[in-house]
Amino acid sequence: MSDIDVDPVTSQVVHQAQLISQLRQDLDRLASEVTDAYTDVIARLDDPHDPSGTTRAPAAWSWRTIGPHAADQLWAQLRGWVDWLRARYPLAKRIPRWWDEHPEFVEELTALWLAWQFAYEQSDPPMTAAADWHDRWLPGLLDRLEHGAFATNCSTEHHPRPPGCYSTSVVTQDSYGKYKTD
Repeated sequence: MSDIDVDPVTSQVVHQAQLISQLRQDLDRLASEVTDAYTDVIARLDDPHDPSGTTRAPAAWSWRTIGPHAADQLWAQLRGWVDWLRARYPLAKRIPRWWDEHPEFVEELTALWLAWQFAYEQSDPPMTAAADWHDRWLPGLLDRLEHGAFATNCSTEHHPRPPGCYSTSVVTQDSYGKYKTD
């Protein structure tokens, strides 16, 4: 007789629960791979310039949901755009060189970049989109970076956030679509 007697039904239920858990992990991995593959295909096919020379509206990117391959592409594009922005607009030098070390700066600059794309690369943007970008979006971001709740003192050197500032927990969705923190 073993230390713990388990009836066959309980054993089968435990086994089925383990299989379901493994299937869920496999499904999550496959979903991530499909998202990456889809993003990769779209990035290859969706050149912002069509043969007629006009441009199309960019797709919005979400750091939370893209996979590693798409994230690599987004990082390269965002870094290039931020470098251009800092060189093009002297006042944008207020964006610290270490912006990519602060997740909230990454989110803010991604949103600013998407607004810029909307104003400058959409085939038929509203007439005021570029003016709005210069009058509202760029100054608003610069003010938040320097004086907002997430301001840093990184103008001459990088100052990391204090330990524990960023959560290390992972937010996932359960099988019912509800978000939970792991």
